[in-house]
Order: sequence, then C-alpha cells, then structure tokens
Amino acid sequence: MKRLIVICIIGLIGGNTLTLIALTTNIPKHMSQLFMLGGMGVTVLSIVGVVLTKYYTGKRG
Repeated sequence: MKRLIVICIIGLIGGNTLTLIALTTNIPKHMSQLFMLGGMGVTVLSIVGVVLTKYYTGKRG
C-alpha cells in the first residue's frame, strides 16, 4: 500500500506540473487545453487513489 501512496503522490506532482505549464507558458491554445485536461485528470485520479488507499488500509487494520 505504501508503494501505491508513493505512486499517487508522484501523480499529484506530475498533474500539478502539467497544469502549471499550461497556465504559465506561451504554448498554442490546443496544447494548453490538452495540458490542463491531462493535469487535472491526473491530479483527480491521484487524490482518489490516496483517499481509497487510506480508506482501505483503515478498514483492514
């Protein structure tokens, strides 16, 4: 389970980085939208992963 938490945290960092790149750099609009959607998607999936892992380990132990 610790490995899954680490993967989710790395996903959070990656998602936030993609979102920051989309918001702060001068890239074409379609690339910016793609980065925003990708970054937000990865961030949300990572948060869900952390919450579900915490819930599962709390219920188990």
